[in-house]
Amino acid sequence: MMIRNIILYCCIGLGMLLASCTNDMKNLQELSIRKKYPQGEAFDFKLVYTDSTKVVAVLSSVLNMDFTNQQMPYSEFPEGVKLEFYDANRHKNTVEAKYGIIYPTADMVELRDSVVLTTYDGKQLRSPQLFWDQKEDWIFTDREFTFTDHQKGTVTKGIGMDFDKQFSTVKAHKTTGVLAVEEK
Repeated sequence: MMIRNIILYCCIGLGMLLASCTNDMKNLQELSIRKKYPQGEAFDFKLVYTDSTKVVAVLSSVLNMDFTNQQMPYSEFPEGVKLEFYDANRHKNTVEAKYGIIYPTADMVELRDSVVLTTYDGKQLRSPQLFWDQKEDWIFTDREFTFTDHQKGTVTKGIGMDFDKQFSTVKAHKTTGVLAVEEK
């Protein structure tokens, strides 16, 4: 009789356990997705880079999310980023984008969404995406771009461009544009 009661209680418990389990696919998917959480967040972020007491660059953003705790570490600027950087002659150049991400182990910066790079002398590059290889100090995009040089009176459009930080070496691909030519 006692064994029969134990078996009865076990069957009731097992039945309750099985009845309470559901196979909700959405819940299973949510459980299986590993969420990434930043190890830190900075609001109204401003970082000044210096070299031998000289300001080299100023990085600012409304929000910086630090994911350097991930397997592939990165730092994200989901609400936009602005970088002011100075050349050897202390001329200020700026680049702004609505989104930015820095991969420190790869020495790579990616800027997306309305990227505008403006040099001290008024040259301007617009593109939806821009990469900066920090190790090679090389900037490039494989997306469409518009490059304007007001001093020369030129507007160049194309798809794909790469150049050094000083715009002294520029390689533009698949280009069209307007060029002012002097009469002689």
